[in-house]
Amino acid sequence: MADLTRKEFYQLAHDCRDYALRLATHDQNSVDRLVCHEFNRFRERVAAYDQMKATAAAMKPARPVPRWLVIFITLAIWMVCVLIATLVLSNLLSAGLLLGLTTVLIFTVMMVPPRFYGTSVEAVEGRVLLVVEKMQAMMQAGEMEFSEAAFFQVRDVLREANAELRQQVYLNRVDARR
Repeated sequence: MADLTRKEFYQLAHDCRDYALRLATHDQNSVDRLVCHEFNRFRERVAAYDQMKATAAAMKPARPVPRWLVIFITLAIWMVCVLIATLVLSNLLSAGLLLGLTTVLIFTVMMVPPRFYGTSVEAVEGRVLLVVEKMQAMMQAGEMEFSEAAFFQVRDVLREANAELRQQVYLNRVDARR
């Protein structure tokens, strides 16, 4: 563990803003493996600082399980069931029943929202927002002891990151209500 110096705090604030802007370019409801892996690295970086340890511990790691992987696994299971049904089961009724049930399984998997089995981009944004809010609280408490000019620069950067992340989460909530 290391102490968060002013220089590292300044750099982390800029990285949070840049990260927020990059996250805004992704589909909020989807699970993106690269975004999840990037967030897990970001979380480890935040956890390396003593002052941010509790915040990082409160955030769960992102689960990089996209829809295509779930569909691929489901189709592989379906293919095994088809082989079993055609080779082992001689009774036409039981073979048809097995194929029908596995087909229903495939369509059921298609209806499950991605955030159920993986971490959506929106959830990643919410977790980054927790880090930004913690940094803002540290700034307001005067823990970093910035000069006046540096304080206002970092404050503005954190406000930009906060506004961008809140906007994305809010827009996604408005879309979900429609």
